[in-house]
Amino acid sequence: MTPERAKKVPLSVPTGQKDGVSTGFPHTVGGSISAVVYFWEEYAWLDDQKARQQLEAATSPDAMGFIDQQISEIRKGREAINLPPSGGTPAGLTVSTTVEAVRVRTLRSDDLPRGDVIHVWVSFDRYATTPEKSTDDNPLKGEETDFIVKWQDGAWKLTNEPKYWKQRTFPAAYFPDSPYAWRDMWVQLKHAD
Repeated sequence: MTPERAKKVPLSVPTGQKDGVSTGFPHTVGGSISAVVYFWEEYAWLDDQKARQQLEAATSPDAMGFIDQQISEIRKGREAINLPPSGGTPAGLTVSTTVEAVRVRTLRSDDLPRGDVIHVWVSFDRYATTPEKSTDDNPLKGEETDFIVKWQDGAWKLTNEPKYWKQRTFPAAYFPDSPYAWRDMWVQLKHAD
């Protein structure tokens, strides 16, 4: 079996929007996956001010330094492509992210019920287009990153709390036709039509 041959996991549809972040995902593992996927696909990874607004809406108050760390990464990325460290997305530039697959693990928590802290790896593609160039000849393909979310105040919130961070595991590389990826519990996503 491979992720490509297996049934795709459907995403829950958000019921709201706050500060550029989709909200209203159910208190289920599928809800946690959906919250992470929507966050990553909507994330303003090139606009530090918009990203801060999104992160403030989506991050647990228990996640010390997480927002500043993420903003620092955006600013480094901006400088790497010769933009000022802070600012919006340049006019006419469109960046889109598509999460193709996820790998999910439940983490242990002494103070929350089982299933309330979830570790989600995502495999994603990212494309950039400009008015002069409507296709991206060199997109980021098959990139991977991970998030930890916990159920807090009726929503899935991003966190980096050390008690959960130390439980992170690292996956086998995701390839759609890999039986190793399937054994490591990578699953493809079914995006809404």
